[in-house]
Amino acid sequence: MNKKYKYLIRTLLFVGILLIISFRYGPKDTPDVVQGSSNVQTKQIKTSDIVGVWINHHNKDIHQKITFTKNHRWHENQHGVKNIYSGTWKIVGKRTINLAPYGEKIVINKNNKRQMNVVSYHHILNKQ
Repeated sequence: MNKKYKYLIRTLLFVGILLIISFRYGPKDTPDVVQGSSNVQTKQIKTSDIVGVWINHHNKDIHQKITFTKNHRWHENQHGVKNIYSGTWKIVGKRTINLAPYGEKIVINKNNKRQMNVVSYHHILNKQ
């Protein structure tokens, strides 16, 4: 075989192995929770679960309020300033949404769909 083909095959094999490892051992959005002898899985969130006004009751000093609309737009009020941040949102996992253009990840509480965690800032928001 040609050296060129050997390198190509090795590279494809290496990339394939990396993909298998990342799918097998990579982070999962929602692991199964075992309760007794039965497995309970978290259901996929829907647009209707997200749409509404969410308020930060845990860090009241910033007076944070985020409004999510059904056309996948969002805007945030803080410190009495309206629409300080805004953009689009989309569902990216079973209970995870992503806020563009900031790349912010928000995870819905698996036991309470009326509560979410803004991951980077660890802000807890509750649906109004």
